[in-house]
Amino acid sequence: MDLSEYPLLNRPALMLLALKAAKEAPATLDDCIARLRVDLGRARENPPVSIAEIAAALDAVRNELVAAALLIPAGEGRLALTGRGRDVLREHPMGIDETVLMRFPEYRAFIREFACRRTPDDPRPVRYDQGYAAYQAGLGLADNPFAPDTIDHLAWENGWSEARDAATELQRRRR
Repeated sequence: MDLSEYPLLNRPALMLLALKAAKEAPATLDDCIARLRVDLGRARENPPVSIAEIAAALDAVRNELVAAALLIPAGEGRLALTGRGRDVLREHPMGIDETVLMRFPEYRAFIREFACRRTPDDPRPVRYDQGYAAYQAGLGLADNPFAPDTIDHLAWENGWSEARDAATELQRRRR
């Protein structure tokens, strides 16, 4: 189920909910869920979403808010609102999303670190890098060594295309 289909369950609304839950006192994930249930009841909404899905989405949102230093751990699974969190809550009363969080260097570092993680069993980054290097070595798109309709083929092609686009952009800037 896509939570973004429900106004009270989309990411900006969940971020706002987590900040509001921690506004008065440090709040747990269960506190956030209880607050959400009240909000859903007021709106007479009963989305067909499991509590586990909602809890997972709220947990992810709370982790991002901690990364942006809007919430800080306060012991026993509780998170407290920081001064920065209060400012953001006041500046964005209708919702908070990643564009707001990207203002903060801590969040940008969190995103960079997350984006750089590669799982060892995922061949796509390796195939992508191979495709990128193939373009730089002068190979053509038709030189893709992987069978069509495979993830390896697509990853190699994406790397090759990205290298071509980077080279084209570099030539454009030099003009």
